[in-house]
Amino acid sequence: MEKGVSEKIFPGGILLWGNENTILGTDMAGLTRTDIPGAQAVGQDTVFDLASLTKPLVTAGLSLLLSAEGLLDLDSPISRHLPETSGTHLGNVPFHRLLSHSAGLTPWAPLFREIPAEPARTLRTRLLEGILALEPAYQAGTGSQYSDFGYILAGWILELLGGAPLDVLFSNRIQKPLGISDSGFRPADSASPLYGRTFAATEIDPGTDTPFVGVVHDEHARLLGGVSGHAGLFATAEAVWGLSRAWMIPGMLYPPKGLERFLARQDGTPWTLGWDTPTPGSSSGDLFSPNSIGHLGYTGTSVWIDRERMNIIILLTHRVHPVRTNNRIRDFRPIVHNRVMSEGFAR
Repeated sequence: MEKGVSEKIFPGGILLWGNENTILGTDMAGLTRTDIPGAQAVGQDTVFDLASLTKPLVTAGLSLLLSAEGLLDLDSPISRHLPETSGTHLGNVPFHRLLSHSAGLTPWAPLFREIPAEPARTLRTRLLEGILALEPAYQAGTGSQYSDFGYILAGWILELLGGAPLDVLFSNRIQKPLGISDSGFRPADSASPLYGRTFAATEIDPGTDTPFVGVVHDEHARLLGGVSGHAGLFATAEAVWGLSRAWMIPGMLYPPKGLERFLARQDGTPWTLGWDTPTPGSSSGDLFSPNSIGHLGYTGTSVWIDRERMNIIILLTHRVHPVRTNNRIRDFRPIVHNRVMSEGFAR
C-alpha cells in the first residue's frame, strides 16, 4: 500500500481482508486529498465513493430481496415496468439481463452532457429517452458488455416496485437489517448517517477547481441527485465488508434459494446477477478460485470474495484524485490480491 502511494498509483487507500465472520487485517496508506496542505491520513473511518460497487451491494441485493418477496419477477419484460420501452429493442428483454450486462445496451455514452439541469422527474425522462435512442450494441442474450445504463434502469424499476427511492430501500432493507451505519447515499446531506465524516476526495471539478468531496464522482449519478442503481454509494472499508458478507452467508439477509440463482454465472457471460467472476487477466489475480465473485469501482475501489475458501479482500482507493487518467491501479490490483491470498489467510 505504501508503494502504491509512493509510486502515485493512488493518493491514498485502505486494504481490508478477512472471512465471513472476522476481519483479519487492514493496511492503510496515503492521504484523503493532495490539493491542500495538512490533509488527513487515510484511516479506518475514511469514507470512499464506491462508484460501481453500488451495483452488487445495492441494486443486485435489492433485486434479490424483492424477487424473494414476489414483488419482482426476474423474467418479466422490462416494458412491464417501464412502458416507455415498449416497441424498442429493450421492451421484451427480461429484467435479469440488466443485472448480468446481457441486455444489449451500449456500454457508455456521455448523455449527461446533453441533458440540462431540470426537475428530477424531467431528468429521468430525458435520460431514459437518451438511453433508448442509443443503438443496441448486440442482440440481447447473445453476449454481454458491461453497461451502467442497465443498472440505471434497474434502479428505477426497483423504486417503482419497492414504493420508495433507492436510497430509502437500501437503508430499510439492507443497511439497517445488517446493522451497518457507515454507508449511504448523498453523504453531504445533513440527514445522511455519513454527514460530517472524512471523505477521500475524487476528481477536480472543473467548474469550481476543487475536488469532489462527499459528492458522487459519476456524472450520470450526479445528474440524478446522487442516487442511482449504478453508482452513488459511499462507505468505509468495514461497512463494505459488512455488506459483502451477507452474500457469503445464506440466510443472513438473502434467502438461500435466491442466492443460488444470483451467484450462478449466466450463460454466455462472465457475470452472475450482479457480480463479475474470475477470467484470464482478471483483477482478482491468480489465486482466487473459479467459484469467486467480485466487482470494481471506477474511482479505484474493489471487492473480491472467494466462496470456496470464504475469503474476502476489499481495496478502497481514490485513484481518480486529482484526475481520472491515472489507470495504473489495473496492474496493482492483481499484485495486491496475490500477496494477500498468499500471506493473509493463515488459519
